[in-house]
This record gives sequence, structure tokens and C-alpha cells, in this order.
Amino acid sequence: MNAHLGIRTLIAFVLGCSLFTIPVSAKTSTRLTAVTDWSFSKDGQQWEEVTVPHSCNGIDGRSEKYYRGITRYRHSFSFARKGVRFLRFEGAAQKASVYLDGSCVAHHKGGYTPFVVALPETGDFSLEIQCDNSMDPELIPVHSDFNKNNGLMNPVRLLEVPELYFCPETFGPSRAHLTQASVSAVQAEGSVKTLICNAGKRDARVTLKMSLRDADGKQAWFLKKQYRVPAGGNCPVEEAFAIDHPHLWDGVLDPHLYSLSLTLSSGDETETEIGFRWYTIDRHKGFHLNGHVYPLRGVSMHQDLEGKAGALTDADIAADYEFVKELGCNFLRLAHYPHNEQAFRLCDRLGLIVQTEIPWVNVCGVRATQAYFDTIHSQMREMITSLYNHPSIVFWGMWNELDNWGNKEEFQGELDARRVVDETARLYQFAKSLDSTRFVGLTDDSLFKRQYYTTLTADYYSENRYYGWYYTPGDFTGITPLMHWIRDNMGPANISEYGVGVNPWCHTWNEEDIRRYKDDKRHPEEYGNLSHESHVQQIARMPWLNFTSLWILFDFPVADRREGYLDSDDGVHYVENSQRLFLNDKGLVTRDRKLRKDSFYLYKSWWNNQVRTVYIAGRRLLYRPAGQEFTMTVYSNASSLTLLQDGKVVAEKKSSGEDSGVIWKFTGLKMGDTTTTFTVVSPDGVQDTHSFKVLPAAD
Repeated sequence: MNAHLGIRTLIAFVLGCSLFTIPVSAKTSTRLTAVTDWSFSKDGQQWEEVTVPHSCNGIDGRSEKYYRGITRYRHSFSFARKGVRFLRFEGAAQKASVYLDGSCVAHHKGGYTPFVVALPETGDFSLEIQCDNSMDPELIPVHSDFNKNNGLMNPVRLLEVPELYFCPETFGPSRAHLTQASVSAVQAEGSVKTLICNAGKRDARVTLKMSLRDADGKQAWFLKKQYRVPAGGNCPVEEAFAIDHPHLWDGVLDPHLYSLSLTLSSGDETETEIGFRWYTIDRHKGFHLNGHVYPLRGVSMHQDLEGKAGALTDADIAADYEFVKELGCNFLRLAHYPHNEQAFRLCDRLGLIVQTEIPWVNVCGVRATQAYFDTIHSQMREMITSLYNHPSIVFWGMWNELDNWGNKEEFQGELDARRVVDETARLYQFAKSLDSTRFVGLTDDSLFKRQYYTTLTADYYSENRYYGWYYTPGDFTGITPLMHWIRDNMGPANISEYGVGVNPWCHTWNEEDIRRYKDDKRHPEEYGNLSHESHVQQIARMPWLNFTSLWILFDFPVADRREGYLDSDDGVHYVENSQRLFLNDKGLVTRDRKLRKDSFYLYKSWWNNQVRTVYIAGRRLLYRPAGQEFTMTVYSNASSLTLLQDGKVVAEKKSSGEDSGVIWKFTGLKMGDTTTTFTVVSPDGVQDTHSFKVLPAAD
């Protein structure tokens, strides 16, 4: 025997004897269990049983003043068998303190990002979570045009693992990150990172298996390797992979997903879905996915539901995404905070590309402390770490509307524009250090006219702009020259918000004059239609916009809003309706999800080519004046349309004659003597019918 080889063999043998190798027979299975049953109290005296996800603001969220303060959640645990256990919170709003048998074991600031708490190995104990949504000038969001709800609004899960396990903190809920270093139709290359922890008192060897399988279960890549993990310590793992001819995740066209599974010989295992894709943004060429032009057009969404506030179940989220599917959009801006993990899973599976963002909204004042910016960085880290593997996410958002209007004396004082620019640059670099593969950007509402703002650091520049609503009443056209300016002076440009308030029970004959900034009581649906029609046509002429997202899919509550509360079904008589108060009604759908507004069908016609749409707009304005000519608007993706009045053909159109191809105007129509029925028919037989009454003579 070679002397040197013999010595190496002897050393390896001695080292091996000092290690504990996990045999297959000693495996302990991983368990992840939803903890849904909790006791809840506002004052610590009166308790009630609730199911998590939960928020007390589901009751008072749509009101003049919703509850802001401390709430308490309790749950009792009993562990007869010794084990390694963690409680994983997907979000405790807006900040949380965790108590075990009365002793505080954790604080967390940030209501929308996950954190993990280690539990005792065995025994009986009581857990109390104190959630606090009081205003905190050192915690985003300080001030916002949405409610800052309280509670365990996202799931809480008990994670039970063997002594050798994948760390539940470093790499988020999936406990592993797959980085796509290079992707093409020929090959996908990258690496898988994880962290193996050893809760035992002896050094140990453990075997790790990694596997990538396509949607049909065919294995595309496999690795098996042994690692040494010190007692009470951890072992970082990073392994390279390569896949030939990957089946690409191609947006809504083909959202193909692979499964990445990691298994330890100790019995711990984790799995996550992966989609391989590559993308580019360009100020002149727009967004490209996997090498082809792919303009991103869609909506913004809040995580909110009537009676529940932000505490949506998986079933609630699935129901909301049925509306998204019906619309046919390919992009979502999930505002103004990371949503429930289930939302991103659905985006992955539906092929929706997403911008998600931290809730740094409105406020950056001259009295902002370092602690404020520390929590901003913390929430950015938690957002990226927890959502890293989702192929749907392409854009990380840093902030929204840091402008004069949100910076008030009771918060941090007046806007500190210089600090905004400096902290944005620092946050951008931090986000890029966490994830260099995605774009990091921001959302402005100042036309980038605040001092220093033209020097802001970002990969893309989005603008919220409400022409025809908060400014230039009756004129929506300002968005076009603005976006050209942003493209030419800032970089890749997006329209991140646009729209107007729409009360679908409020109607008018005088669309152009009804909206005045000083008169916010009336939000007629007809004016909303004009706004969205104009924006759709302008966007159609700017294909280089990387993404556009109207504001917003569903109406949502805002305690500060007292507007849009006049109803009218004839456009003449208006009555007050208190049920319309405390609401941002810019949605395409009402908050209760019961009514799709006219504009919903405009976008469905524009985006959803899989379904033929023919829709008569203005149908809730029940009356038309006798003898007066009027125009009927139809939203349709048909190749031609025929209009019938009381069964007789009165008009035929071979095209809409405008840029979007879906806004059809039938002019010169007149009512009959009493009730008139209009029917619009497409060549494939899809039709819509609606009857209108003659407007009664004035009293």
C-alpha cells in the first residue's frame, strides 16, 4: 500500500468514527400543519374563538374610524414527543410581539412579510401574539391611501423537522433558493442554495438529494451528496445545475413549472415550484419574455375582501383570481405590500408576471430616523427571501408615491427629497445584492419633478397619474406626453396607476362636465368609461411601455374617503347613499365582487382573446331622452358588429375604427315611444341585448 494513501485512509477512518451518520431507519418525517384555531382579544379580558387568517378590521374596516391598537391571539400547545419545531408566520400586522408562557421571545416589525419562531422541544405551553397596527413613524407604511389592518391576516403554520433539517429562516418558506444564472431555449444553468442545520449534540453526516422534475414528472436533473454538519451548527450548501432544452415558463402562453425537491437522509424534505425564463426591458423596445415581444398589461390589486379586510383564505384568493383569468390580463401589480403566498403560487401557475413591493408609501420626512430605514431594508430582505423562487415575479418595487402630500407634521415632517434619493440608491444596491436576476424599481407620482428626483437609481420608472380626475377634468390625454418624457429622461417606463372613481349606481348625460375636483360627490359610470377608453387607446399607441396597471381591480375601503355617495339611475335626479362612503371606488369590480362595472368588459374585450365579448356599455343608465340623438358604446373583440333596434338592423360596422380595436361607437340613435330594445350581434352569433326606457318629462 502506498504510504501516503494509507495515512489518508487512516485519517478518514478516525474522522468518520467521530461523526454520527444518520441511518435511514432513524428518519423523522417533516410535518407542516396550519394552526387555524386561536383565541382573540382586544383588551386581554374579553376573549373569543377565531379562525386564522383573521383581522378585527373585517368588521370596522369600512368606516370612518377603524380599530388601531393592540390585539392578542392565544394558542396552547402540547408536545409529548421531543422534537424540533418552529412556528412560521406569513404576516402579523403591523408589528408583533411573541410570548411563550408570558415571556417575550420575539419582536417583528412589518405586517406583510414572514418570520419564524422556535418552539420548546417538549411539554405544554401557551403562546400569545400581540399584533399592533398603531401609527408608528418608524414603521412602513406610516401613511397611505389604504387601511393598515391589524391581525394574523396570513396563515400561521407549525413546522416539525428532525434534528438535521433545512433552515426555515435563511431561504424563506421553501427553505431553498434556485438561482437562474443563464436561461435559453438550449440550456438553463444556475445553482441551488440551502442551509442544513444540526440541532443535535453530535457532529453528523447527512445525505442530501436534489431533484428537478418537469410538469410530467420526468427528471431533468439529480444530485446526491453527503455533508458534514457540526453539532449545534449549520452547513451552507450551494450546488450548480444544468438542464438541456428546458421547457420554458412562457407567461400566459405556457406557464410550465418544474418541481425542485430537496431531501435529507434524516427525513427532512422540502419542495418548491420553479419556472425557467429570461426577460429584458428596454425604454424603446418594451418588455420581452424568452426572446419575444411581450407587452405587460394588467391591473393592480389589494389583498382585501368585504367582511374580512386583508385576512383572505386560499379559497378567497382563488375566487379573486377567477376574475383575473376572466379579464385575460398578463400582468399584476400586487400593491402596496407582498400578498399572501398563495397569490404568488396562482400567478406562477396562471403565467402572470408580477411586480410586488414593500409598503414604503408616501413618507420620507426630514425627521426620518435610521430605525425607519432599517425596517425598510428588513422588509425588502424578507420579501425577496420569502418569494425568491416564484417565476411570476420579475419586478421588485422599492417605494410608492414619495411626494409632498403624504409627508405631514404628525409623521416625519416635510418631504426630504435628498434623503429619498440617497436612501433609494442604498436600497437598490441592497435589493440587488439579494437578487441580481430581477429588476428593482420605483413608483412616482410627482412627474419626477421633486428636487433631485431625476437622479433616482432604479432599473425602471413607473408613474401613477390620474389625468381627468385629480387634475385636468375632462381631459385624459396628458398621459402620452408624460410617458414619452419619462422614457426619454429616466429610462424604461411604466404606467403603474390610472383611472377614476366609478359608482356604478351613479349616472349622467353630461359626461364631460360632471367631474369637478371640488365636487367629489358624484362618480358617474359614464365618466369612468370615457377615462378608461382614452387610456386604452393611448396605451395601444405606446407599445414600448414595459408594463401598465390600472388602479384597481376591486374597490377597497379607505377610512379617509367620503366621496362618490350620490346615486342616480336617470342622470337627472341624485340621492345621497351613505353605503358608498369610506371607499376607493376606482375598481373594475365592486368590493363585494357582485358587480362588474362597464370598464371591466372593456379590458376583457382588449385582453381576453379566448372568449368572444359583446357588451353594451351604459346599461345602468336606465333612461334615454325621447327624440334626442345619442351614442351607444359597445365593448367587443369581434371582427364586426351588427346593431338591431327592436329587432330591425339599424347599423353594421366592419371595425371599431380606433386604436384598441374594441371600442365601438354607434351614433345617431333615437328612442322609440316608450321602451326600446337594442341587440348587438357578432358574426359568430355572440350577442348582448338591453332595453332602455324613455326619460320621463321633467316635473
